[in-house]
Amino acid sequence: MSTTKNRKGRRLARFAGLSLALILGACSPAPERSETPNIVLILIDDLGWSDLGCYGNTSYETPNIDRLAREGMRFTEAYSAAPVCSPTRASLMSGKNPARLGFTGHITAILRYRHPENARILPPRDHMLLRLEETSLAEALRPAGYVSASIGKWHLGPEGFWPPEQGFDLNVGGTTHGSPPSYFHPYADPEQEWNPSIPTLPGGRPGEYLTDRLTDEAIRFIEANQQRPFFLYLSHYAVHTPLQAPAPLVEKYAARIRAGSPAMNATYAAMLESVDRGVGRVLDTLDRLGLDDRTVVIFFSDNGGLSSVTSNAPLRGGKQQLYEGGIRVPLIVKWPGRVTANTSNQDPVISDDLYPTIVEVAGDQARPGAPLDGRSLVPLLTLEGRWEPRTLFWYYPHYARRPGAVVREGDYKLIEFYDPPEVELYDLAEDPHEATDLAGQMPEEVARLREKLRAWLTDTGAILHTANPDFRPE
Repeated sequence: MSTTKNRKGRRLARFAGLSLALILGACSPAPERSETPNIVLILIDDLGWSDLGCYGNTSYETPNIDRLAREGMRFTEAYSAAPVCSPTRASLMSGKNPARLGFTGHITAILRYRHPENARILPPRDHMLLRLEETSLAEALRPAGYVSASIGKWHLGPEGFWPPEQGFDLNVGGTTHGSPPSYFHPYADPEQEWNPSIPTLPGGRPGEYLTDRLTDEAIRFIEANQQRPFFLYLSHYAVHTPLQAPAPLVEKYAARIRAGSPAMNATYAAMLESVDRGVGRVLDTLDRLGLDDRTVVIFFSDNGGLSSVTSNAPLRGGKQQLYEGGIRVPLIVKWPGRVTANTSNQDPVISDDLYPTIVEVAGDQARPGAPLDGRSLVPLLTLEGRWEPRTLFWYYPHYARRPGAVVREGDYKLIEFYDPPEVELYDLAEDPHEATDLAGQMPEEVARLREKLRAWLTDTGAILHTANPDFRPE
């Protein structure tokens, strides 16, 4: 089979302006409604672990996401595969760790990884995209009869690597870039030469808000495909910068701040409420169409919250950092009839796991790629079968903040920083805030975990960083 997997013949509905009838024309709907589970994966950009009411937040309003948690299972120690967006999204789409994919940093506007002039290391020259050789979630689900849509942010490669080339039947709003030029119609900023518009989001009306528009498109997709199994990847640009939201919502939170409520960014709070309203509309649509009882809904974030606009407390750090605030994220799964409502789970899980989970939910006809780093969460969700403890790894040799790698085994988490070289060790059970570095007290544990980390990098075939020959110690 060619590396492009005949994707040219599958480029149905490349842009949002094409009719959904094209999707249905690829395979006519069955006369009776399919009983195969529908799958809705809602991904929020830069949403912090502490931002939701169901995770203890009292400043923001997220009643619909909180409702989703009451109707499903909430994971308290879920992780993104990276502290930034693109690698995590690649792990979701492939079930593989970014190190194995050779895609460890986010796609930048200049399409290369940045580093300081006097950096100690040079970031790896890896692929900076999700290669077409990988079997995406959409491709894995196609043999099981699923019609698929990617609605919203993509950020997994330049044109030619967008959703249609990765097996999706519909792409609405997905492009190379990770942030919108504007959240308001016509979603354009001519001054941004590298990202002046969203070419896959034509049409719209003056004053339209991007989060609302993407929700509208998701609802249209659900309504058009209610008679057959569908996979909806609803990937919001929010709550990523630029911080923009409808004025009435911003004023609502600004008034609270003036009244002395806990400090927050009013625009960020308004963006999050818009996301929450969209989640509620999707849930209400499933209920209205009688699809609720056979639709699995997964809610996730691609990395921790940006510390300059929200607080990840009690966790340390935020987006771009390897501390818990940068990689621990909300995860909620609703699966009627299989997941007990209003439950929680404390097992460490990671974004790689969502791919094999979704594949198992879809049934035996799904055809995933291999090898997978993720593990199906079905035993945790259904409380059926065994779940063995395992070691989790991160490789982030990039200068968004401080390059490094992480290994978590049991309650111990080791961070190996590359510039300047340093090792930190934390006991997350006793110290989830990562306030007490145990590296100096436990040298044998440090040596053991560092060796595990090196062996894992070799096993995954990671494209490694290198020493900078021009580095000059100050």
